[in-house]
Order: sequence, then structure tokens, then C-alpha cells
Amino acid sequence: MAVVEGAAQAGVRTTPFAADLADIRRLAHLLPGALPVAVNGIRVAASVRPHRVVIEGGDDRPVTMPRTAFQVVYPDSTVMIDAGLDRETHDSFSTPDKREPYYPAAFAQLQRALDAARMIVLTHFHADHVAGVTRAANFSALAAKTVISVATAQCLLNTPHKPHLTMTADQINQFIIFDYGQYYPVAPGIVLMKAPGHSADHQMVYIALASGREILHSVDVGWVLENIAQIKGKAAPWVKEDVPAVIGQLRWLNGVLNNEKNVTLLVTHDDEHFAALVKDGTIGGDLTI
Repeated sequence: MAVVEGAAQAGVRTTPFAADLADIRRLAHLLPGALPVAVNGIRVAASVRPHRVVIEGGDDRPVTMPRTAFQVVYPDSTVMIDAGLDRETHDSFSTPDKREPYYPAAFAQLQRALDAARMIVLTHFHADHVAGVTRAANFSALAAKTVISVATAQCLLNTPHKPHLTMTADQINQFIIFDYGQYYPVAPGIVLMKAPGHSADHQMVYIALASGREILHSVDVGWVLENIAQIKGKAAPWVKEDVPAVIGQLRWLNGVLNNEKNVTLLVTHDDEHFAALVKDGTIGGDLTI
């Protein structure tokens, strides 16, 4: 391992992350079928955190961090990337006297999109990514088309993010559970990338569109694009990460940001970046039902 240079966590060791975009691009075209034509996103809730918690060395200004899910649109179907969360689960992150923003109409739209999707992919076990499936009234129907890694299955079963999200082995076995090496082409144009660090089961998602554009969803390696741009990690005391692994992934993503001009980064909890991508048409702001 090498020592981080130019990051706020001076002296913190880093685990190099060596994903190969050439290999990932090849795998994106491996499976037969039309490539996706669009990516849409939705914000179903938000947390407001001090900037100093979001990024190491930050200040006290408030940062709105949306809880998002994304939809990959094909000519004849859709694939959902993560599932958002119900109101009860969202409220479990705050206190009764200080509830944070929740958007019921957006979550209802997300529920309809989950119902209509051909496939649902859960990137990792954290509540804001899985509860839209695990807490759904029609859980069995959604689980039957939901893809999770072996590592995610183990986390959901053994270390649930919230006590009320505890699942039984019988429930876990209703998912489509699989394992893979470093990359996995889960659908035409979509490649999953193992990136443990934020959590033991964390994955990123690469998407190649029919237009030739490329989107790389970094999920929760950084909470906001600034984490990637500055190669600075989170500073939330309640977040227990493999910091060397996360810094290595931030460094790799920083290289993509600066050198791969055809690749657009998505970041789960960056409200300003989400709004900018919707404004310039990179992603759609409404889900296709």
C-alpha cells in the first residue's frame, strides 16, 4: 500500500483500486441485446448534514444530501439501480423532533417503477438503497427479479443496517443471488464493479448508452462529487468504512473525472450535481413507468 498524497487524510494509507475501463467497456458489449437509451434518477428523501461531516476538512455550512435511485431505460424495458426507502426507514435516521425531508409522491413513483422494471440491482445493503424492496408490500414479487451479490445477501442477513430491516434466510433466498470476480455484465450495457470499502459489499455501476455516452455510478465511494474531485473522504463519525480502500477508489475515480471526458460520474447523495445533470439532459428527472 502507498501513502496518500494530496488528500486531507495525510498519512492515511491507501489500498490501490485498479479497475480497467477497457475491460469494463468490453464487458458492457458482451451480452446480446440493445444498449440502454437513457438513465433517469429520482430523489425520494434527503438528509441535511454539515459540510465538515460530508468531507474531511469541510466547514459548517449545511449540505443537502438526497436519497436517490436510478433507472436504466432500454427500448423495451427498464432496470432499476437501487430502490430508495420508505418513510419509516428514512425517519429512523433522524429524531422525532427533527425529521428530515421526505417526498411521498416521488417514492410512490419509484414504487411504480420498481413494479414495472424487468430487473432491480441493489448495489449494497444500506437502508437507503434496499428498503424500497425489502420493506415493500409486494416483497416476494420484487425479490424474484432483484439481483444481489453473495456479500450483500450476507450483510442483509447478518448485519442489517437498521434493526427493523432484519431479514430471514427464507426471505434472502427469494432474491437472485450471485457472486463474481471484479466485474460482472448484468445486462447489456451495464457492468457491476466490486468496490468494497464504504461497506463490505459495495459495488459501482458502469453504464454504456446506445448514443456512445458512458455513465459511471460511483454510488457511495464519495457522498458528493467534491469527495472525488479533492480525493477527500467522509468525516462522519458514525460511518465505519475501510478508509484505505475508499481513498484508493476516490483516487481512481478522480482519474476518471479528469481524464475520461466521455464518462459522466453519478454520485448518490450530491443534490447540486444531480440537478445539474438533469438540467443538461445527461439524466432524466422523472422515471419511465
